[in-house]
Amino acid sequence: MCEDIAPAPSLSLPADSARASILMVEDNADVRLMGATLLEEAGFEVHRAADAGEALAMIRDGLGFDLLFTDIVMPGVMDGVALAAEVRRLQPGVPVLLTTGWGDRANDHGLDLIGKPYRAPELPQKIHALLKAAESPP
Repeated sequence: MCEDIAPAPSLSLPADSARASILMVEDNADVRLMGATLLEEAGFEVHRAADAGEALAMIRDGLGFDLLFTDIVMPGVMDGVALAAEVRRLQPGVPVLLTTGWGDRANDHGLDLIGKPYRAPELPQKIHALLKAAESPP
């Protein structure tokens, strides 16, 4: 699965998204590295966590971020959907993008989803669109 997540060195973000901060939560180390690399090469600042517990500890330690990008299926006491709910409780209005290799049927929670394997430019464009939508008034 990781080999399909290819960074795109020439991809860059629109100026209004430059250096947006992403909290990426992914339990597979190879996928986490490849996804973070893809996002960093697109101009995002990426904070990486291996599971929901690590992500929540980072938030409680004061980490600020603009968007949560999390796998749905992860080991531990909390999956990505529960993490998204907790993050939204702690930081209302933060955009959330879920990912899974289990197909679209995994998302019946009304949250934005991108399937694995994700690629450039799809992933950075999806994140940019979510960040832009969060900035716009309802």
